[in-house]
Amino acid sequence: MTWTAAGPAGPAPAVAYSHCVRGHGVPDYPDPGSGGTLPKVSAPHLGVSNARLQAAQRACQHLLPATGAALEANSLRQCELTGDCPQALVQQALNLGRIIARCMRAHGVANWPDPSTDAQGRPGFDLSAHGFSRQQAHSPQIRATVGACEHGMPTGLPQG
Repeated sequence: MTWTAAGPAGPAPAVAYSHCVRGHGVPDYPDPGSGGTLPKVSAPHLGVSNARLQAAQRACQHLLPATGAALEANSLRQCELTGDCPQALVQQALNLGRIIARCMRAHGVANWPDPSTDAQGRPGFDLSAHGFSRQQAHSPQIRATVGACEHGMPTGLPQG
């Protein structure tokens, strides 16, 4: 299940979430797009502090459909876009990321890092901190190895 409002539940959960966030001190928080997906927003863009936005998102998280036990690409994508990442999702992503990291190193990418969380609590691989340029991180060789390591996995992690 994803955090989008598309599907049987309709747009109501995402609209209710947006309304709740506005009610918790983020008056310019937008409604979801036509597909029911919450938009990518930043605290400065909304005219509030990161702490205020994160507190409002946490307070309203109960209005979003649960992500369930399965780690899905859409759940991670929503986490990455909104910065609202449930701890269970983060833990699942970090566990999966460690498996992928071991596989990457076993396939010859010796400096591939273990996953970590950024300042907003989003899971991913901090490739630049481990000597990867943007060009290297997106090279055909790295992409092929990532593909081989993710084969059969429920999803991958964002690469930073």
